[in-house]
Amino acid sequence: MNGVSLKLSLFLALVLGATPSWGQFSPQAACQSEAAPRTAIYYVNGVTTTLDEARLNGGKLELEFLTRLPSMTPASLQSSCYLFFLNYNPTSGAVKDFTEAGQQRLGINPSDMWRKLETLASLGPTMVSLLQGPMTQANQIDQAAVQRHAEAYRAQMTSPLCRRVVVVPHSQGNLYANAAYDAAVGPSPAPAPAAGALKIVGVATPDTAVKGNGRYRTSTGDLLIGAINVVLPSTLDANTNWGPNPILTSFTPLYSGGHSFMGYLSFDDSRSQILSDIQSSLSEVNAVAVCQ
Repeated sequence: MNGVSLKLSLFLALVLGATPSWGQFSPQAACQSEAAPRTAIYYVNGVTTTLDEARLNGGKLELEFLTRLPSMTPASLQSSCYLFFLNYNPTSGAVKDFTEAGQQRLGINPSDMWRKLETLASLGPTMVSLLQGPMTQANQIDQAAVQRHAEAYRAQMTSPLCRRVVVVPHSQGNLYANAAYDAAVGPSPAPAPAAGALKIVGVATPDTAVKGNGRYRTSTGDLLIGAINVVLPSTLDANTNWGPNPILTSFTPLYSGGHSFMGYLSFDDSRSQILSDIQSSLSEVNAVAVCQ
C-alpha cells in the first residue's frame, strides 16, 4: 500500500465524519533492518468493490494496525517488519451470475449490486434465496482469481522471500481467502510452505468456516450477513458489534447496512476485536520456522 493510498484513506474518514482512531506514528523500526523477518498482511475485498475502494480499505487496515502495533504483546511482535498488500477481486468471471441475477430480479445495475444489497434494510429470506448460490458457493467465484491469490501467498512463504502471511478478507473476499488457502498450502510440485505460516482473520464472512483454524468477526448489526444466515443457518454466527447503540451507529455515513469494512474498523467493539485477532494470528505465525 503506497503513501497516496494511506492519505486517501485518512481523507475519506475525515470527510465522512468518522472519528479516526489513529494518531501520529513512527515508521516501523524493524523495517530499517535487512535482517529483520518480514510478515505479509493481505487485504482481500469482496466483489463489486472498485480498485480505489479496495485501496482505501487496505489503507484503513494498515493505519489501524500500525497505530496498535507499539502496544501489541508479546514485545517480539515489534521485531518483525509488516508489509501490506492487496489481493484485488475484480468484478468478472463466474461472479457475473450473481450480478446478473440482481439486475434481472431487482432492477439493479451490476456494478452497484453488492453495494445496494448492503443498504437494503428490507432484505429478506425470499430475496436472499434467489441469490444465495452465487453469493456463497465456492464454485461461483472466479477460479482464476483464487489461483492468483494462492500463488501470491505461496510465493511469500517460500524461498527466497520466506515470510509469514496473515490474510484479512472482507465479505465475499472470505470465500476467496478460504479457497486460496487450500491451494496455497496444498500439494504442489514445488516444496510446500511451512505448516501454520498462513492465517486468515475474516471480517463480515458469509462462509461456514475459516480455513486453517482462523478467526473471524461478523457484527450483530450486519444486515446482509444476517439475512444470509436466515437462509443458510450454517453461516458463521455474529460475534461482535459496532458499539452498544446500533440505532445511533446506523445514522453514520459508514453504516452501509452494517456491512462496510470501513465501519468494522472505525467502531468498537469490532475494531478492537479484529485487531486483537490479527495480533493473536501474528503470534501464531511468528512461532513457525519458514524455509528451514
